[in-house]
Amino acid sequence: MRLLLLTIILVSGIEYAAGQNSFQVGFWNVENLFDTTNAGETLDDDFTPSGSYAWTEERLVKKYQDLSRVIHHLDQNQDLALLGLAEIENFAVLDRLNQDFIRGNFNIIHQESPDERGIDCGLLYDPELLVLEHKHFISIFLAGDDRTRDIIEAEFSFPGAKSPRPLFVYINHWPSRWGGQQQTDPLRRSAAATLRTRVDEILSKDPRADIIIMGDFNDHPDDPSLAQVLRAGSGKISTYPGDLINTTWDLQQDPDAGTYMYRGKWDVLDQIIISAGLQDGRGFKWIPASSAPFRPGYLLESSGKYTGWPFRMYRSGKYQGGYSDHLPIICRVSYADN
Repeated sequence: MRLLLLTIILVSGIEYAAGQNSFQVGFWNVENLFDTTNAGETLDDDFTPSGSYAWTEERLVKKYQDLSRVIHHLDQNQDLALLGLAEIENFAVLDRLNQDFIRGNFNIIHQESPDERGIDCGLLYDPELLVLEHKHFISIFLAGDDRTRDIIEAEFSFPGAKSPRPLFVYINHWPSRWGGQQQTDPLRRSAAATLRTRVDEILSKDPRADIIIMGDFNDHPDDPSLAQVLRAGSGKISTYPGDLINTTWDLQQDPDAGTYMYRGKWDVLDQIIISAGLQDGRGFKWIPASSAPFRPGYLLESSGKYTGWPFRMYRSGKYQGGYSDHLPIICRVSYADN
């Protein structure tokens, strides 16, 4: 049985006590967790032993070992309740990671998406820390033949709560900028509009609902898809009812913070967004200032031209043997029975 002990946690330079009603939430784009077989109907040929990436069982096992090292590190206090993942090929690779490398501590939420590369989102959750009440997958319909990953929706409750309130969680991996930021902007706006519609449905029933939205949005916090369509701002200026709060907004002001490196500069593509309900002191509560990239030294290049960059698995088609081109983004959440 996994027990939450009273522990002093250090996040973003702030120390605070984590007790039985406090847990960790995170998201990570793991950079192409593929099996070694050709699925046929998807563009996964590169990730086979004979493909351009020479993706062998040996490299796949190393990938599992690397991912499990990070997940065990995140869960060292046995308080990792939720970990959203992007770039998962199928349920089988996620199940193997869970059963063989992180010892089955988590349950899995996953569904095959229509993405042409065959990559999906997944969600690992600890059933001893949160109880799954409902799951759903939201399709995003884009113009023309474009297809993208479904959004995972999961509704949880806190175990043993006397006055239970639901926690709605959304895992996203929005369309990439491949082809140009401006040219692909409408695709991410479509994803944002789809999610915003669902958020509005929930808030119309309970304006104080507890909602966490995580993902690789392939946009910055102040880009139109997030700031205008999803209506996720900094939370520091006057807001309208139903506006969301991007807890990672301030990271874009710090040149040394971010989750993804582009042309030598940190970008904040991976973000955690919450509803106002997570700041009202009822039910679930986001711990202030807890949202931050998870960046132990082993996740960064230690030498050479790319020192300090995420230690990625492939660069320019060449195998590097690293973890991912993205860093995880994490935060802490507590629950109060009131």
